[in-house]
Amino acid sequence: MTRRDLSEAGQPRPRPGEDGRHVTFCRNCEAFCGLEVEVQNGRAVKILPDRSNPASRGHACIKGTAALGFIYDEDRLTRPMRRTGGPGQFEPVGWDEALADIATRLAEIIRRDGPEAVANYIGNPAAFNTGLQLAITPFLNHFGIVKKFSSTTQDATARLSASFLLYGTAYRLPIPDLPRCDMLLIFGANPLASHGSILTAPRILEDLDGIAQRGR
Repeated sequence: MTRRDLSEAGQPRPRPGEDGRHVTFCRNCEAFCGLEVEVQNGRAVKILPDRSNPASRGHACIKGTAALGFIYDEDRLTRPMRRTGGPGQFEPVGWDEALADIATRLAEIIRRDGPEAVANYIGNPAAFNTGLQLAITPFLNHFGIVKKFSSTTQDATARLSASFLLYGTAYRLPIPDLPRCDMLLIFGANPLASHGSILTAPRILEDLDGIAQRGR
């Protein structure tokens, strides 16, 4: 049953961890496509597009619907691992031991080479790690560490540079109103491959078709 079906039937939604169909959304990119996750015996067994989601309207790419593949992967890391030799050679260690080792190595690097030798990297998608970035920034500033990188550094630098040149800040990212847009100029990007790249458009192909029909 979809979210709409459950609402019409007057059935309560399952709580986190309970069996049933859970309504959620994909966090792999800024399109935020709606998802429904089927939980049985406390374990997610199926991920489907949420057809009642007003934004994505039943669309979801393979990244979201295939999430079970890495959630339950036997090689998924659930505890710290320390390298013991060459590639692929690691051993599990406790959190206290791992943090102490990291602190010792970090302090030595800063003493020897200065804070410029250290950089911060947050994973994809960067938008969902904003809270982490805000929490860790005072810690980094204490050591004079100012270099910050993310997945956006790799695939959206051009967009950030354009925003900096246009608005004076890299993080002012206006989102075009695609459903009411009559002309759209795209430079250096393939929205069908990048899913719009900060356009927040779950159904980018339909948006582009609509612009072509309205435009000249």
